[in-house]
Amino acid sequence: MARLHFVFQRLTYFFLFVYVIVNRCECQTLPNYSEIAFYKLHSDLFGTGYNRNVRPKLDSSQITVVNVQLNVVSLRDVDMKEQQMKMMVLLEFQWTDELLQWQTHNYEQVHAIFIPQKQIWVPDLTVDQYLGETYLKMGDDSLLLKVQSEGVIQWSPGLTLQTSCAVNIRYYPFDQQVCDWKLYPLMSDTKQLKLQPRRVDGFYGQNAQQNAEWEIVSVVDETCDFNISSGSKSDTMSCIRYSFTLQRRSIFLSLALVTPTLLLALLSALVFSLPAESGEKVSLGMTLMLTFIFLLSILMEVLPRSSLQTSIFMVYLVLLCACSALSVILTVLVLSLHHRPDSLPLPKSARFFFQLFSGRGGLKKGDLVLRKTSVAPVVFVKESCEKGPERKHDTRDEIVGNDRLEEVVERSGSAEITWRDVAAACDYLFSRLFLVVIILATASFFVIMTVSQ
Repeated sequence: MARLHFVFQRLTYFFLFVYVIVNRCECQTLPNYSEIAFYKLHSDLFGTGYNRNVRPKLDSSQITVVNVQLNVVSLRDVDMKEQQMKMMVLLEFQWTDELLQWQTHNYEQVHAIFIPQKQIWVPDLTVDQYLGETYLKMGDDSLLLKVQSEGVIQWSPGLTLQTSCAVNIRYYPFDQQVCDWKLYPLMSDTKQLKLQPRRVDGFYGQNAQQNAEWEIVSVVDETCDFNISSGSKSDTMSCIRYSFTLQRRSIFLSLALVTPTLLLALLSALVFSLPAESGEKVSLGMTLMLTFIFLLSILMEVLPRSSLQTSIFMVYLVLLCACSALSVILTVLVLSLHHRPDSLPLPKSARFFFQLFSGRGGLKKGDLVLRKTSVAPVVFVKESCEKGPERKHDTRDEIVGNDRLEEVVERSGSAEITWRDVAAACDYLFSRLFLVVIILATASFFVIMTVSQ
């Protein structure tokens, strides 16, 4: 028993000795934070009562100048119907904080440190025409800012901006849009804060990620001031306006929308070239008219319902739809002439119209004439060259038929004009007129679109 007590006592002394040695080693390895340059610098800068809510100027009458550089990361989308633009940008701000300056030789040549955003004064900035559900907050409390020994602060918050954009639909789908938004402070006026753009080589969107539908042509910035009135007092705010010029990549819409429209426009002139006996003239005109109405409905789903600008392409489609409707009406009139009985006499105006617009100068002597009589079937005769008051058999006359058909010979100065001939002349005239109108409308459409480029 005494031996166990002795062993237990020796083990206790051993563990106490190890514990003391370990603690002594840990105490020797703990650094002296007051001697480390970064800890000392941070303590000297922020342990002396630095307040992030105070503008960083030793002289409060001086203005804090904030330099701003815009970097467009990507253009996400341009919603024509909702008139919105969505893009990702990186804003780089730079200003001088006179309260965060130090001599590098006192801190082992430390030229820069990184401080979280929540510990440093940052300008109270926002974006005009922002359409987010909540208030726009730039950066994050955990975002690090670079502080240089001269007091220069570099702040680079990234933003996903969804802003309004007044689109112009006049030259759709070969359009070019100009969207802009302003960067300005919420409360600081021009006596406290001034925004100044920092220029870069090229333009801001040259390194942006490519968008499949839109191309960033240029980004222009300009300084501006605007007044805010509150009661009898008005304050002037400094701002920077960024204008984005966007060009639509129109190859897809040209193949999927414009080209089929042009082909259908050419088909509109062929309604009058279809024979009346086919029975499909009205059906073709109605089908083309409904197709143009369908294309108009597609445009209404894409374009905003705005009366400030009128889409030239929509006007072109409406014109083609009107031509198709007019072709249906004229086709009905032509068919009514075509099916009139031959017993109905032709007026002189109809004969004159036929000779003027038949496209062949009327029927002449020697032409094959189709005749119907009450006593004989249909026969084709060729006029004899023999002249005289009485008709005699001539071997030069050729009769197409059989032995039961009677020979019908008529001696006249010109062949008889029927209602079918007048209907054919109308088809000839309307087909040429419609073709000219469609060609002129199409040429005007492309000329206007080309000038807009």
